[in-house]
Amino acid sequence: MGVFSSYVMTSLSDASIPHLRDPVESVFTEVMQNKGLPTRDDFRALRNRVDMLDYNSREANKALNAVRAGCKRVLADVEKANTALSALETRS
Repeated sequence: MGVFSSYVMTSLSDASIPHLRDPVESVFTEVMQNKGLPTRDDFRALRNRVDMLDYNSREANKALNAVRAGCKRVLADVEKANTALSALETRS
């Protein structure tokens, strides 16, 4: 009797799965749309924004490093000019 009831129950569950799948998918889709849960497009857009922010921060760091190097060169030139000016003043 157990084998027969298992066979019948398995047949019924196999037959009912396609009928249950559509309502479950529609409920899931409705929840995704109405509750504001992120979709793949949302994750893709977020990833693209993060990548763009990462790129922009790297470019800003490069620019700041170039400015810093330029300031060091100018400071060194100013020190040389001050040294030369003080040497001229001591001669006079």
